[in-house]
Amino acid sequence: MPSILVASAEEIVEQIVVQCWMFEARAGDLAGARRKAERTLERLLARGLPATRAADGALRLDPYAANNALKSRAGDPADEAWQPWQDTTHRNATSLPAAAQLYRLAMRREWHSYAAAPGRPLVFRLPLPLRDTQRGTARVRLIEPAGALIDQRETPGRVELRLDAGAVRGPVVAEMEVQFVGAEAGDALAPAAALGTPVEASEEIWLRDREGLLAPSAAVAALAAELARGRTDARELVHAIWDWLMRNLRFGDVHRETLDAQDPLGGLLQSRLADCVLGSSLLVALCRACGVPARLLTGYLLHPANLGPHSWAEVRLAPGHWVPFDFGSWCYCAGDPDDPVWGHFFRGRVDARFVAEVTPREFTGWGSAAPPPRWYRLERLRGDRIEHTLHALPDGALVRRDLLDLKIEPLAAG
Repeated sequence: MPSILVASAEEIVEQIVVQCWMFEARAGDLAGARRKAERTLERLLARGLPATRAADGALRLDPYAANNALKSRAGDPADEAWQPWQDTTHRNATSLPAAAQLYRLAMRREWHSYAAAPGRPLVFRLPLPLRDTQRGTARVRLIEPAGALIDQRETPGRVELRLDAGAVRGPVVAEMEVQFVGAEAGDALAPAAALGTPVEASEEIWLRDREGLLAPSAAVAALAAELARGRTDARELVHAIWDWLMRNLRFGDVHRETLDAQDPLGGLLQSRLADCVLGSSLLVALCRACGVPARLLTGYLLHPANLGPHSWAEVRLAPGHWVPFDFGSWCYCAGDPDDPVWGHFFRGRVDARFVAEVTPREFTGWGSAAPPPRWYRLERLRGDRIEHTLHALPDGALVRRDLLDLKIEPLAAG
């Protein structure tokens, strides 16, 4: 996979802190966490991590290649960062109570790139918890530019801010605080539908072979047929798919421009590298190829030490019975589904999540601030908040910045 050398050494160090020493940093030893991350970057460079020097002499690296190199050294006792990475993932995975809690998510979002249409207002959107069980109160206010707000609308899954395009000259900044109830969700182990059982008309939408990253693929269809062989019901099938994904893929960051435009998921069977969106989309595609409805969800992990956007899958095991499967579990077991603790940690179960989109029907959308054709993401600790940024390629210009914070409280009695 070609490298895209755009990020500074400082940005890579901050990402390594998030990946490996976030708990230490948030406990007050940010300087110590950064020193360890700097040593890790030095070792990655010594082992061949691609890098170049810009005209000003500064080092430029591929943030995705750095993250992938960190995760690829699974179990190497000589790698100072690998075990801290595993420890951090495990602490995050077990950080939320199973019972329902009150979650308060604070987001400050900055849009630095947007497109105006002549005579039309600019439209900016913030995500809201989508599901009825999660919907709570939201407070949203426009910070910049003052006086530009024409209208504010709230619909299921999003808040929409409409701004006077003539009054907008620089970044648009909004703040939101939303509270909602979240709890663990999982497989109730009710009998699963037999493979080949007809699907009700209302669920046929989740059998489409073309949606988002899903496209007709001979390679995916062949793998689905192989995994379905000898399986009798939907649960047996998706468990077989899960084991295949854990054993044969590696979780990592993927630049979208490297995907096969005609068969993006079939290409994963060659590269064997997938992020949360790609791995979950492949799980969805394999289920659909066998006649089992499945869908992609997008939202936010609510791990207090590493709050951030994430995608996972839901599979319809029986009419009306949807069960979550999170390919991100690869990070907990390092690709070993036989690990007695972590191998199936989020197979048929997820912790409390902020659900913002359930494709293809329910989504937040981009409004006037669609992402550029080529982009990459970064994350870092910024004070008490987690910062997620979206950047344009090839110049690395900032497109969007999210600052996230979270508070968790027990539900009031009664």
